[in-house]
Amino acid sequence: LEKSLVIKKEIGDKSGEADCYGNLGIVYQAVGKYKKAIEHLEKSLVITKEIGDKCGEAHCYTNLGILYHSVAEYERAKELLEKSLVITKEIGKKNGEAHCYTNLGNLYHSVGEYDKTLYCWEKSLKIGTEIETRDTVAYSCKMLGSIFLSLGKYGKANGYNKKALFIFTDIGDREGVAEVCINQGHLENAVGNLIKAKEYFEKA
Repeated sequence: LEKSLVIKKEIGDKSGEADCYGNLGIVYQAVGKYKKAIEHLEKSLVITKEIGDKCGEAHCYTNLGILYHSVAEYERAKELLEKSLVITKEIGKKNGEAHCYTNLGNLYHSVGEYDKTLYCWEKSLKIGTEIETRDTVAYSCKMLGSIFLSLGKYGKANGYNKKALFIFTDIGDREGVAEVCINQGHLENAVGNLIKAKEYFEKA
């Protein structure tokens, strides 16, 4: 990535340069070097603003928001994710908008604001359904199932879990299937269906 960055700078490819900084930021985040990750993502953000790349700018805000969330700087994360949401709405990028709501829902869940969590994940589900993005629908259903389980609303949790399980199975997302099976196992255990709970845990 650093070799690519040098060449992008040499040939004056600003968009490519921004992409390199963004990708380096993601790599640094993955290995826990958060200061360097922020530094590179912010460089990417500056360039996307300079060249008027609204989609790239929104993507930078999202990546920075997720990073700040991961280090528990929740207010900063919220501010960045909301900026991304505003831009994705402006440019009509519905899939990006759904992802923004997903990320905001994850953030609100981390700080225990469950009403806002539900609102965001339901928005993500609605948009994913409208644009027929099945992985978004499945993920939103999985997360809604987990929060309704934690709130003791077992009927709603069961409905969302079953829908998520069907889609994850259909699209071949085995990790998604495993995660929903764990959630459903906890649900069956909570309502006293111990045999079914055991089956779901073993499947997971």
